[in-house]
Amino acid sequence: MKKIRLVLAGTEQFSKTIFKSLILDERFEVIALISQPNKKMDRNKNILPTPISLLANEFNIPLFQPNKIGEIYDELSSINFDFFITASFGQFIPEKILKLASKLSLNVHGSLLEKYRGAAPIQYSLLNNDEITGVSLIEMVNKMDAGDILKSFDIKINEEDTAIDLFYKLAYETTLRIGNWLEDIYNDNFERKIQDENLVSFASKIKNEEAELSLNLTTQEALNKIRAFNDQPGAFVLQNNKRLKIFRATKNKIGTPIKIQFLDGFLYLIEYQFEGKKKVKYEI
Repeated sequence: MKKIRLVLAGTEQFSKTIFKSLILDERFEVIALISQPNKKMDRNKNILPTPISLLANEFNIPLFQPNKIGEIYDELSSINFDFFITASFGQFIPEKILKLASKLSLNVHGSLLEKYRGAAPIQYSLLNNDEITGVSLIEMVNKMDAGDILKSFDIKINEEDTAIDLFYKLAYETTLRIGNWLEDIYNDNFERKIQDENLVSFASKIKNEEAELSLNLTTQEALNKIRAFNDQPGAFVLQNNKRLKIFRATKNKIGTPIKIQFLDGFLYLIEYQFEGKKKVKYEI
């Protein structure tokens, strides 16, 4: 059986989990991986490889890390592939790149479109205290997250779920489906759902200053921000001009030594970090 040839573009752990499942799936041949350049640093100022660059090294797959993906147009146009797929990549893809795939260019998007187009759909589902989220597989067009929806699934958001939890759950659930999805699309066994522009909402990139928690928030509003910003940039309150980062909290009264009063009551901190100190986790 002829293998379906893929070029995969992503940067974060979300994309690494999904892409690894495709690399291990015998129906597919991953021709190349594309990642953002290595930029993040550890505490010692050492530059860290992106999860996708680690994946390329693990499986000896050619890797591109352009500042802008258009820079590697010539390289991509010289290879034949069926699907170009992005997930958690972080760059806008120019139309000339989208046209290179012989079948389709697709994006794995972490929301139930038309809801939450943009860079932070998972965080916005938590900020808005949604009960359900999911993943949409869309055809990429020359407009952000506006293409037809080809496949999707939904999951329930639990009260204790944070952004990190949802990234993991959605990536895992995608790995259970994406191989069959791509095979269906390759064989033209799918239906298109055109997005209704009247139903569109946006989830713009999170700014660091949004993570500060005003004590005038309700406990639910504060808790939503804590859950949403659990990964990056980390919700915080200022105490004596120093940051107290809060990664997990609850409205339920527990024996943790730290609690913060908001407009309508207290939040009890489960996982937190005082500025310049190590992270503390209270075992419930």
